[in-house]
Amino acid sequence: MTYVEDRGAVYDAPLEVVWDFMEKDETFHPKAHTAAVRNFEEKALSEVATLLSYERRSGGRWEKMVCRMTAMRPAVRIQEDLDGPYAGSKTVFLYTPQGERTVVDVFGYVQSPELTPAEIKRDRKKTWANAYSEDLPYFRRFAKQHPSVQERHQ
Repeated sequence: MTYVEDRGAVYDAPLEVVWDFMEKDETFHPKAHTAAVRNFEEKALSEVATLLSYERRSGGRWEKMVCRMTAMRPAVRIQEDLDGPYAGSKTVFLYTPQGERTVVDVFGYVQSPELTPAEIKRDRKKTWANAYSEDLPYFRRFAKQHPSVQERHQ
């Protein structure tokens, strides 16, 4: 297991808007990762847990991924990789409100039989940075339409 962390991703919106984008949005967020993710399926396991199955582009090939996502709104999401190149890995996404902004810090214990610890750190940080970059333009559009943001600007 290799410990990896990536701190300080900032979304320019309150915590509730960020969570609604991650959990409830069916218009903008699903479009954010279409270049890197396909065949996405999700199945509710409980009120807080979801089983996710998808293929993720890695280099020039598609890798099958299966994970369990447990969401404890509004503070944390926990991803457990069940199948794929990182099976056995566990990642925590911590959401911290800072007024009209939300900071997301990511901490994980990652394993991969194919990669060295240095490669794991590089790959995970790159993956998380790409996901954030892909989210931002769609998140901004989502946030502009969110009722709590519109109320603040009236």
